[in-house]
Amino acid sequence: MDILGRFTRKSQRSAKTWKDTKTYFSQRYDLLKLEFLEKSTQLLSVIFSMLIVIVCGLVVLIYLSSALIHWLTLALGAGWAYTILCALFVAIIVFVLAKKDVLFVKPLIRKFSRIMYPEEVEELEAENVVKDAEVVAEPEPETEKGGANEQ
Repeated sequence: MDILGRFTRKSQRSAKTWKDTKTYFSQRYDLLKLEFLEKSTQLLSVIFSMLIVIVCGLVVLIYLSSALIHWLTLALGAGWAYTILCALFVAIIVFVLAKKDVLFVKPLIRKFSRIMYPEEVEELEAENVVKDAEVVAEPEPETEKGGANEQ
């Protein structure tokens, strides 16, 4: 009986298992860091692109409003020009506030969920496509036609 050899082999196996476990968790941690980095850069790029679009839209709005005020001032006078432009801006604000979910919230949530959870979103979209196809393919129920003169 080689008792010392048995303990040496067990300790070598446990040391190798411990080393493999440390390597696994180290690589898993590195993978998580890379996934976090990828998703955070995608989110930041979406946010920055939205900010750039908003800033460019505001610049365009300022130039268009100054041109509109100039044109309306020549046509109607300064008081009416500013009143009309103010009413136009109030209408735009009311429209944006009324449609903010459709214009901003839902698309951003959809975009962020596609970035953060791509597998789950693809599964849900595939299920929705199948449900939509079933609804379209479903035949309409026949209604009985009847009346006093039909036989």
